[in-house]
Amino acid sequence: MQKVSDYRQMSGTLSLDHLTNGIFFGLLWLLAACAKPDALTAYLASLPDEIQVSYQIGIQEREVLSVHDPARRIPSASIIKVPILIALMQDVQEGKRSLSEEIVLHESDMVAGAGELQFRAPGTVYSLEFLAREMIRISDNTATNLLIQTLGMDRIQGWLQSHGFRQTQLNRLMMDFGAIEAGRQNYTSAEEMVRMLLELADGKYLDAKGTDFVLELLRDCADREAIPSKLPAGTVVAHKTGTLDYVRGDAGLVWGEKPLAICVFVEGFSSLEQADEIIGQIALLAFDTYGF
Repeated sequence: MQKVSDYRQMSGTLSLDHLTNGIFFGLLWLLAACAKPDALTAYLASLPDEIQVSYQIGIQEREVLSVHDPARRIPSASIIKVPILIALMQDVQEGKRSLSEEIVLHESDMVAGAGELQFRAPGTVYSLEFLAREMIRISDNTATNLLIQTLGMDRIQGWLQSHGFRQTQLNRLMMDFGAIEAGRQNYTSAEEMVRMLLELADGKYLDAKGTDFVLELLRDCADREAIPSKLPAGTVVAHKTGTLDYVRGDAGLVWGEKPLAICVFVEGFSSLEQADEIIGQIALLAFDTYGF
């Protein structure tokens, strides 16, 4: 909305008509912006009491548009793979690693859950680029662990700490149930994931080539059941989902006039379909509310 001072700078003399029109259209914009978020509030209020939702929605310049319990620390599931990818690309950018560098798959590396590498022959060689793509595309846990072991868990956690992330922590490998029982879990929050995604899109972490590579991989995420599920056909979404028995999350950038960052976590759901319905509906309401 233009300020009165803007009109003075433009013409030197502010007419009553200009002032009236400016106030009128400004009020329309303000009313639309304030009224529409009520749809998000009303939707949250309609959910069953056992459902816990935390989310944050923001745009570039790190403007927060809508939140609900955004600082709640959540077991991150596979959403932790986003900072792993960024840390890898920073090492590539600095010449410490190459995407063509090859890693040998050993039987001891293979873990269950998502992914196809657990079914491949031991001794097969994979490039870091292939591992990174599979980590994001189908959330391959074996590929993820190979990357963590190659980069070093301390290196990735150090990257998080150096950029001011306190809630987001990598404390264990994927599918390491012994670590979970010992109290070592991976965590994040909606607030920190939205900040991370917006700063990524702004080029804070990587050069243009590295940023484009990370966003390309996030756009290739095969799990389309959460944030993208209800958005209009053709909407570009760069995101990463995460799933545990007790938490479902999705964090991504939705492209319109500006990238809209959305991160939603759902707990207390009775089925994965219910959690996806909630995340998809919040994403659609955010998309509709903020004019994309």
